[in-house]
Amino acid sequence: MPEFTCICLNTGGRKVKININAVSETEAATNLKSRGFTVIEVEINSASNPFIFLSRVKRKEVILFFTMFATLLKSDVSISEAVGILEDQAESLAMKKILGNLRERIEAGGSLSEAMEENEKVFTKMGVNMVRAGELGGILDVSLERVAKHLAESAALRLKMILSLMYPSIILVVALVVVIFLVVFVIPKFATILGSGKLPPNTKFLLDSSDYLQNNWKKILIGISGFFCFVIVLFKNEQTKPYIDKYVLKVPVIGPVLRFGAIVRFTKTMAALLGSSINLVDALKASGETIENRAVNSVIENMTTKVLSGESLSSALENNKIFTPMTKALIKIGEHSGLMDQSMNTAGELHEKMLEDKIAKMSAMIEPMLIIVLGVIVGYVAWGLISGMLAMYTGAV
Repeated sequence: MPEFTCICLNTGGRKVKININAVSETEAATNLKSRGFTVIEVEINSASNPFIFLSRVKRKEVILFFTMFATLLKSDVSISEAVGILEDQAESLAMKKILGNLRERIEAGGSLSEAMEENEKVFTKMGVNMVRAGELGGILDVSLERVAKHLAESAALRLKMILSLMYPSIILVVALVVVIFLVVFVIPKFATILGSGKLPPNTKFLLDSSDYLQNNWKKILIGISGFFCFVIVLFKNEQTKPYIDKYVLKVPVIGPVLRFGAIVRFTKTMAALLGSSINLVDALKASGETIENRAVNSVIENMTTKVLSGESLSSALENNKIFTPMTKALIKIGEHSGLMDQSMNTAGELHEKMLEDKIAKMSAMIEPMLIIVLGVIVGYVAWGLISGMLAMYTGAV
């Protein structure tokens, strides 16, 4: 049984930390409440759970798990038996350990959703919520299929966005390799040939630049590494990340791709959750947690607050510049028709097509720019070396 660390207020109003063994977070919180504590926060103690460090499982393995699980349940296999079969067939040791833990929790009397909640990072919060809804509605196999479908679509979208940046990244790496090769091997050899005579300004600048880079490459490398570390800290820092996420959406070419990617993820997650009979507020909370961009996350949190206060979702969407007018219109149609999940799915599919166009546009703009930059660098080096050789030849004549 795992151990949970709970932050609570005792009867005197003093904050205390308590470690307690329980099947789930809910059971731990309930136990402490019955003892007169006010529970503020509950989290699993990683030191007591030997599977926490194994929780990084490949997404395709999780998708396969949900797909096969649904198939087994449709074949009238019991939940614990199905998990046991999937445990035996798991490819990675990490997944095998996690499923063994899952099976033990179920056999101990816990529900599937509670058991999955302990490895929420693997099964995703959305997946846990949909499984819980499936248990309550008696359609667990259908919910599992929906989770598998949604995770597969989400993984395909992520891969699509990564691949769109792969070719430009390769060109950028090639450009850096070419520059390093020219600086380290080509230009120094020409420097010995050209000597210290009178050279054209472009040739002199080229040789001086090469000499500077060779003599100070360690300092330059440290400076570049420091800059990248600084940028990483800014992106990870809780105070600066929201501002960076806000302004990165406004960056030409790249910003629209990130924005439409967030819209697609949000609408498709909402469609999957609402289709599993999860209420609107819980669906909004779970959907917001799938979005990494803090600016979009903030908008969704604001929407959730407005919906809790009694506003409609379409009304809560007004006056924000993240979601497109098409999204707002389809949500309003869904509210009037009572088919919100279908409207959200339609919005996701339409924006996915628009996202593909924006990715194609981004690639069409970035790739030629990088090729031009690479061509300019190589051309300038060739021009500088040829100019120096001509100057040397003219001086000799």
